[in-house]
Amino acid sequence: MKYSPAPFPEHLVASYRAMSLHTDATLPALMRRNLYEFGSVPCVMDGEHTICWADLLDAAFRFAGFLHASGIGPGDVVVWQLPNWWEAVAVAHGIWAAGAVSAPVVPTYREHELRGVIESVGPKCVVVARRFGRIDYVDLVDAVLTGSGSPVATRVVVRGSSPGWTAWGEAIAGPQWVAPAVDPAAPALVGFTSGTTSGSKAVVMSTRTLLAVPMRHVRAVPYTWRDRGYMPAPVSHATGLLMAVSLPLVSGGTAVLADRWDADRAVGDIRGHGVTYSAGAEVFIRELVEAVEAAGLGALPLTCGYNCGGSTIAPDLVGRAEALQMNPRRAYGMTECPTVSASTTFDSPEVRLTTDGRLLPGCEIKVVSPDGHDLGTGSVGELVVRGPQRALGYVDPTHTAEGFDPDGWFRSGDLGRVDGDGYVTVTGRTKDIINRGGEKLSAREIEEAVARHPGVREVAVVAARHPRLGEEPAAFVILDRPGPDGEQLAAFLRDEGLASYKIPRRWIRVEQLPRTPSGKVKKYELVERLATPSPSDGT
Repeated sequence: MKYSPAPFPEHLVASYRAMSLHTDATLPALMRRNLYEFGSVPCVMDGEHTICWADLLDAAFRFAGFLHASGIGPGDVVVWQLPNWWEAVAVAHGIWAAGAVSAPVVPTYREHELRGVIESVGPKCVVVARRFGRIDYVDLVDAVLTGSGSPVATRVVVRGSSPGWTAWGEAIAGPQWVAPAVDPAAPALVGFTSGTTSGSKAVVMSTRTLLAVPMRHVRAVPYTWRDRGYMPAPVSHATGLLMAVSLPLVSGGTAVLADRWDADRAVGDIRGHGVTYSAGAEVFIRELVEAVEAAGLGALPLTCGYNCGGSTIAPDLVGRAEALQMNPRRAYGMTECPTVSASTTFDSPEVRLTTDGRLLPGCEIKVVSPDGHDLGTGSVGELVVRGPQRALGYVDPTHTAEGFDPDGWFRSGDLGRVDGDGYVTVTGRTKDIINRGGEKLSAREIEEAVARHPGVREVAVVAARHPRLGEEPAAFVILDRPGPDGEQLAAFLRDEGLASYKIPRRWIRVEQLPRTPSGKVKKYELVERLATPSPSDGT
């Protein structure tokens, strides 16, 4: 697979190896180690299916044998689009066991997104579910491949069958096979960014960069083979892949999967399966907290915590989660450089609930001005990052050139500050700035103020066009019924002391916000909606 490598100073690579943040371990070798050490330990719990490590890896190694027999190996890409089923975990491990490159795709991707994926990575094999929800994935992928003219001969279908496709049962019916040699510095994973402000980008990770995060987590939290993680986010997304695939591969722990998000079911699964950790954006933890409170439960203990990342987390929400013994931990990272900062077991509640954690070993952050000037400690600016988990680069050379500088720093597009002790606080996005007649407004600041109203469940603020000032803030709100109207919300913000020019003039009441699979709000869709308002818009 071809990709565009971003620069990385050699002295940093040497320092990562000295701290064991980069390793020569390979993914197939870790699988064999888990087989020997934890063979009878549950690896995946998927509804009524409980699959131990021995059985999961048997399926994975047989799938690797199928790929090998199909002429697929190191450097070849396998695209897979599966719900949170145990087979998804087996497919992920099987691709790596074959030495191939894994390219997971979230189940919500359709023709447009899939076409971009196929064209960017040129897969030798695709793996999909026969159906999930209302979608026939075989028809979907067949149409995309035909339209793009991509000759993908090896096609595998899970939980079903179709002419021209190899059924999963047949794909794992042959002998096991594991690649005898894998380069830990070579591409192992292509992840696709969620695209909250634009289309997705193809991000390339090696085995070393992929393992850098879980190998730190098992020391700092720590996660062990006794722990079980609840994962409703897609295992094909960065969060799900870390918490349900790569982290258990390092720790030997168990992934408890949910193929659909349902807060009440989640409470039952967490209690029934002895779950010790989970992760997700605000929408997941909010609904989980509300479900626990509605059920009259005094607590939902998570000894290893609930990792909050990917979006703004309201202070009152993490406080409620803390009261329920969920041990929420804020963290900061992105697909291109996951988990740059995080709270640990040793941090105080104040740190866990009010900051995005401390810089993790090997990670660096600079806070810079729009012209790239280093602003130093305590100042707010764009966060540029690098560390042992930083991606190799993008598939598209243009994206690599735009995203990385010659010294290996990645331009995150996030705004924030770092204090003297290395604690990070994210304050917004560079693209989340509203330019009102030259006055720069933080959408996140306005969102946090609106969210303090007791009748507001969720809010997203975006830039609306203004004929004279250029832009002004507009707020999309999910309200408790009957809820306040726009005038009442504006009055509340005035009483809160918010400057008048920061108060939205446009309030759009919605039942839900468009989200990526990880729970981030797709703000570009809200901006598009402002351009073509419907008669029902308004509070």
